[in-house]
Amino acid sequence: MKNNMFMALATSLLNALALVLTPLFTTPDAKQVLMALTGILSPYISIWLLKVYIRADDPPELTRKIGALKSSIKICKSHLKDSSASEDFKKRTREQLEKLQFSLQTVRDDHGKTSDYSVSAVEVLPPER
Repeated sequence: MKNNMFMALATSLLNALALVLTPLFTTPDAKQVLMALTGILSPYISIWLLKVYIRADDPPELTRKIGALKSSIKICKSHLKDSSASEDFKKRTREQLEKLQFSLQTVRDDHGKTSDYSVSAVEVLPPER
């Protein structure tokens, strides 16, 4: 729910900014282009802003883990493109790349399990008869 509200607010603010900037343009065609571009681009800019907000809300150690995994994956991919590397090296690099990619998929869950954060269990009671 919080993310939906953020998206709606960001889209509204971007559209309002376009309305404020419209009088700065002198030709009607330029005004129409600005309004059309804003209508098309504001959802995408809002999604990007939401991603920035979510990353800023992450704990610093989680952000470092994600950054380190992405960096390692990038290095593995560059090693796989190296034409002078042996096939044995590339095979081991592919295996390492798969491990890193799997770690990146589960890093948030793993971080939640190792930190003080925990999901509280809800006890479901059977219906009364």
